[in-house]
Amino acid sequence: MFHEGGRARYFAWRFGTLMALSVCLATLGLIADSAAVIIGAMVVAPLMGPVLGVAASLVMGWPKRGARQALIVLTGAVGAVALAALISALLPGDLDGPSRELLARTEPNLLDLGVAMAAGAVGAYTLVRREAAEAMAGAAIAVALVPPLATIGIALESARPDMAFGAFLLVVANVVGVVFSGALTFLFGGFVPGVTLKLGVGHVLRGLRWVVVAALLMVFPLQWDGPGILSPPPEGGDVEALVEEWAALAPLPVDVINVVVEVNDGAANVDIVVASSSELPSLEVLAEDLSTELDRDVRVQLQRVLSATSEANGEG
Repeated sequence: MFHEGGRARYFAWRFGTLMALSVCLATLGLIADSAAVIIGAMVVAPLMGPVLGVAASLVMGWPKRGARQALIVLTGAVGAVALAALISALLPGDLDGPSRELLARTEPNLLDLGVAMAAGAVGAYTLVRREAAEAMAGAAIAVALVPPLATIGIALESARPDMAFGAFLLVVANVVGVVFSGALTFLFGGFVPGVTLKLGVGHVLRGLRWVVVAALLMVFPLQWDGPGILSPPPEGGDVEALVEEWAALAPLPVDVINVVVEVNDGAANVDIVVASSSELPSLEVLAEDLSTELDRDVRVQLQRVLSATSEANGEG
């Protein structure tokens, strides 16, 4: 975790090269909406090591090493955002229709913080128990630090500060989660010597106090700004029921042919197709009801097919 002395230069070259390659993969994968390419970027990304170095420094009482590891993480993050913005600017197209992979990293919630904590514990355990080193790649894939950094760069280059903020929140949640669980794993997994615990317990407790406070503070923006801890996409059945109730207010029968619900950038798009021969109730009323039901912004698009009833008799 700590590349010092003569190893620092080789680590810097290796870290910079792997960061650049992983950001290139992540940026192209996000724009192309390719999950396989993004997973490749997660495996290549070297950020997990310095983040775990911060966690180890906290429980060992090494403030200088912790600051050095934090500086490495910050430098890699800033460089990743800048490189992603550059690649996005050089590629044709814009973010009028952002990919699903891109949008998935702009709405973090408490589940993302939980995943980061679990991944941090796995990563720290692989360093304490070298026989479990093969699990490090899985932890890096789970926490995924580089794709949200690339998302920030793409969003900023496309003048989408709302998406950039959501991705930034995901990055902070991932780092805090990894440091929190990594520090606890190092503490209880045998990484910290008994002598350090006896003589430097004050340093250990101070380090843990700060990381615990940071984890608790992350709960509020993830729960309030994001969609919450358990927020599946809105169920089509609930929306259809509201549409049926709204259609029943029309003076003549209205046939609801199709209702499609999609969540895009935090808002719900509801496309409705009806068949009717009369005037319909106020669409604004339906939009307000749907917004209350789904607890998010709603955009309703209605397509009405004019219908007519005819009768004819035939003698048999």
